[in-house]
Formats: sequence, structure tokens, C-alpha cells
Amino acid sequence: MLRVVAISFVVIGHVTHLASHRPGIEPYPVMIAIPFGTATLLVLSGYFIGPTIRKSSSAGRWFRGRLARLLPAYLVTVLVIYLVSRTVVVRFNGASHQDGVIGLLFADPIVPADRGPDAVALWHVPDFNDLLLHVLLLHEFQTDFFHRLDGSFWTMPVQVAVFAGAALFWRSRLRHRLSAPTVLWGVTALSVVSQPLAALWRTLPTATGLYHAHLFAAGVAIYLWQRDRLPRKQLVLLLGSTVVLHALRTGTTLSVIAFTLTLVAMCAAARGRDWDEFPVLRTLRRPISWLAGISYGLYLVHQRLGEVLARALSEAGVSPWWLRLSIVVGAVVVAAWLLTVLVERPAQRVLTRRRRKTAADPAASTVVVGGGT
Repeated sequence: MLRVVAISFVVIGHVTHLASHRPGIEPYPVMIAIPFGTATLLVLSGYFIGPTIRKSSSAGRWFRGRLARLLPAYLVTVLVIYLVSRTVVVRFNGASHQDGVIGLLFADPIVPADRGPDAVALWHVPDFNDLLLHVLLLHEFQTDFFHRLDGSFWTMPVQVAVFAGAALFWRSRLRHRLSAPTVLWGVTALSVVSQPLAALWRTLPTATGLYHAHLFAAGVAIYLWQRDRLPRKQLVLLLGSTVVLHALRTGTTLSVIAFTLTLVAMCAAARGRDWDEFPVLRTLRRPISWLAGISYGLYLVHQRLGEVLARALSEAGVSPWWLRLSIVVGAVVVAAWLLTVLVERPAQRVLTRRRRKTAADPAASTVVVGGGT
């Protein structure tokens, strides 16, 4: 349920707020921008590192299971967004392609010298360099945000880096020598001191995952506290530090309040009563579970593809804002479902099939940003 709440705020924030600032998209009368959803999803990812890596037969197998869940759907979405941008966005700009397949897929479009006084600002049309950086998960090293295929994709290299770090730590002897509070405070400290590194290399803290490492540490802390392996005082201090960092880095009161309440709800869910004991939640179990199951796909497809659809609807004269919003949200939900059932789950089964012949490996079902279990 918490995952669905978080991904809902991510989607509605991007669709109503960020997309309305894109050239050519008619803004909505109501814009909801409370940036806490993605941070919540990263904390959830951290929470599920604990139980899954402990039950996996090896850290390497766990990490490969993470990649099997994370990368196929991401790479397919990258290719789809690239192709859509190379075709539809070129038309938005009033431009044309150069000749041949190379001209269609890679060459700079031909933009008229005089676009007229009423022409809206150009959208960026990605090139092969943009595509390669995203495929290799190096796009966070690109300092120009204008060249991102999708603004939401910043979490992908962060998750891979954190999962790789968790696997390496689990294989090392340090996990037998260091206490849980020491490790969690160390990770949180790395997140704090990573920010000054931007003075030496602007993108290094975010591209390596260090800048957001405290969110994963908070999730692990909740899991360890649930299992009585972390004192309550340490949990409160760690989560308090996470909230302070979130406040300093977002600067919005509503976001801090929402994020704090979400962390409290996670702790209540970790040690509280099962949701089936509440009649209302029991009634909503199936739709909530379904949305949670496609939430990773929803995270991947909603922003840039939603913006393209919103621009097309605006140009087509679909004036009722509620109709445009309903079409965009409905379309990204359908696209997320298709991505989940046609790519994410089949790829996961294929890439983890060999391991499942010997033993069920929970690594394949670890939560990723936007993803279900």
C-alpha cells in the first residue's frame, strides 16, 4: 500500500507539475508537487535488501537476480523512448529527418531557419550519444539535464551502484566485524560528505549513488529493527537524520511532512497488525496488489511518454483538462502493465530459471524503485 501511495505521488507530480512546464503542453489548473515519492521508494528498496540477501545462496547470485529484475524492462523502455523521441518529437519541433535510416535514428534533424513568431521552444531530440549513455547507465555523469531521455531514470544507476555495494559488503569479512549501527551510520555519513565532492566532480555524488545512500540505509534500519537487531533509539536517530537530510535537500515543508509520515507508516507496517485485519484495506487488497505489481513499469514509462502524449493531446485540441489528465494517466497505466507482463516478468523468469532449478532465490523478487515484490 505504501508503495502504491508513493508511486501515485510520483506520477501525479510529474504529469500535472513537471509536464506543464514543457513547451507546448497546456498546464492543468491543479498541480500537485510534493517530492517525497521517489525517496520513499528508495527506502523501500533498502528495506528489502535485508531479507532477500540473507536468504540468497550467495551475494553474487543475489546481485545477478537484482539485475535480472531491474535492467530488461529499463533497457526496453529506453529504446522505446528513444524511438518515440526520434519520430514524434521531431514533428513537434516542426523539423524533418535527414535521408535514410541513419538520418531517422541518429543524425541531427533539419530545423527550419524561420519557425515563425508563434513557434514554441524546441524539445530535445536525443542522439546516439544520449542513447549510449543511458544504456550503459552513465547518463548521470552528463551534466546537461536537457540530454536525459527521461527525468526519472536518475534512479537506475543509483540502485545498481547500491545493490553492487551491498553485494560486495555481504561477501566481505567486514559484515562479521562491524555492528549494524556502525555500518548504517557509516553509509549515512558517506551520503552527507558526498555533497562536497561535487566541487571536484559535479556529478560524482549522484552518479555513484552516494548522495542517496542514506535512504537505503534507512530502509535497512527499519528491517533490522523489525528483527530486534537494531535498538529503537538507533532507529529513531537514523530515521531522524534521514528526514533532516531530506529537508535540507528538498526544502519543501509538505515534502518533509509527507516523508516523515511515510517513514512512521513503514515502521508501523513492519511491526504492526496485518492489513487484512482492516476491512477497508482487505476490500482494496486486489487493486492495491495489482498496482504494486506494475509500479516499476509505471515508474519507467510515466514521465517522458506521458509528456509526449500530453503534448499530442494539447495539439489535437483536447481542451478539458480532466479528460487530458485521465487519458494520460490511463495510457501510462496500460503501458506499465504491458511492460510488466511482456518484458519484466518473462525476462526475470528466463534469467533466473537456472538458479530456481536448485533452490528458490529471493533475489529475483527484491523491490526496486517503483517495483513490487
